[in-house]
Amino acid sequence: MEDSDIIELQNLDRVRSITVRTARRVLATVALSGLLVAAVAAGLTYVLYGPERIAIVCLCTGVIVVVFLFQFVHWARHYKALMRQLDDLEHRINKGEIIYGSQVRFRSYR
Repeated sequence: MEDSDIIELQNLDRVRSITVRTARRVLATVALSGLLVAAVAAGLTYVLYGPERIAIVCLCTGVIVVVFLFQFVHWARHYKALMRQLDDLEHRINKGEIIYGSQVRFRSYR
């Protein structure tokens, strides 16, 4: 193990800022794409079945929103778990433990 492989607090702060930025982008993308897909599906369903079958439009839109809601929750939990692991790593470094980057493994919430 080399000294250049030792994790310092400034490296950890950089990783944390990149992770937060990526998490915001991913969550925004999932939310916006869910709304967009639901709107397109509602429009197509309305065009195909007409105004007399508005229940079908609502059902299709609701299903799509629920699917994308599950995706949003999945990614939110994923990034929350990563941030928790970064907090644990920071706590270990603050206690004075020397941690090498090659020893660190991150895992999702599962």
